[in-house]
Amino acid sequence: MKQRVYRVYPFIIPPAYPDYNLPPTLYRLLNSIVNYDEEEQTKIKNLAAAGREDIFDFEYPLSTHVDKEDFEVMILNHFLMRRIGYDTLNAFKISLNVKMNEIMPMYNKMFDMLDGWNIFNDGEVTSRTVTDSGTNSLNNTTTSQNTSDRRYSDTPQNQLQNVRDGKYITDYNYDTDNGSVTSQSAGTDSRSTLESITRTPSDKMKLYREFIENKKSIMTMIYEDLDVLFYGLV
Repeated sequence: MKQRVYRVYPFIIPPAYPDYNLPPTLYRLLNSIVNYDEEEQTKIKNLAAAGREDIFDFEYPLSTHVDKEDFEVMILNHFLMRRIGYDTLNAFKISLNVKMNEIMPMYNKMFDMLDGWNIFNDGEVTSRTVTDSGTNSLNNTTTSQNTSDRRYSDTPQNQLQNVRDGKYITDYNYDTDNGSVTSQSAGTDSRSTLESITRTPSDKMKLYREFIENKKSIMTMIYEDLDVLFYGLV
């Protein structure tokens, strides 16, 4: 009887790469903050909302148009699986504090400029003031000339014609007075007109699409600025 030969192939086990030398992920930090010693565990989708106040436990400027809770949850969820770039949570929060106070004044101006925050309000009417202004000036110049011709002869027999043509003159004065007066006036005219615009449903939908895209663009720029706070590899 032929003996059956069994070939044994060794299992290939990938080497283990312990991550205890690497900083923790934001998920691990939030999970420890929210679920530590809790019987009822918070789900992953709610971790950011439940733990955001422990991460953002500092003051930073934020536009009144932006909901603070939604804003912070979006940031935490975006970087949820990223490792922080610091050895400790406190070091990470200190750097996050500095970065948020550095970048948010600029991004708040962008948020404030977005047209469409109240786009779905009933009976929405947008008002704007249009101002026309102009400057006018007026120059007025008056010129005058006075001539005085005074001739005198102390010889009575001389004829008047001889005095006029200068043949017999004892005393002679010929005065010319030239003068000009210039007046100038200037003024500014300004008119303000209040315009009211009521948006139609089609206008609102178009504006809302633009609003969403612009808001996403702002958030993308914020994510890029905050990326330096996280470890390079996921």
